[in-house]
Amino acid sequence: MTDDIVEVGRYFTAMEGEIACARLRAAGLKAYLKTDNAGGIHPELNFTRGVRLMVLGSDEVQARDLLAQEPDAGH
Repeated sequence: MTDDIVEVGRYFTAMEGEIACARLRAAGLKAYLKTDNAGGIHPELNFTRGVRLMVLGSDEVQARDLLAQEPDAGH
């Protein structure tokens, strides 16, 4: 376990990434999105490079476990 920043997911759209990031934050993890879309000027770059979901290395296993679970659609 480490405090390095690691990628735990990659998404085609910022919205998909935001949903996954919010799920991790709701569980108490520190998570953020990393994009390379020229500051939003070229959002189409997300389709080739992806929106990356990042967490602390010490939270990687928990984050991957949470992301593997189906979201609670009713609540």
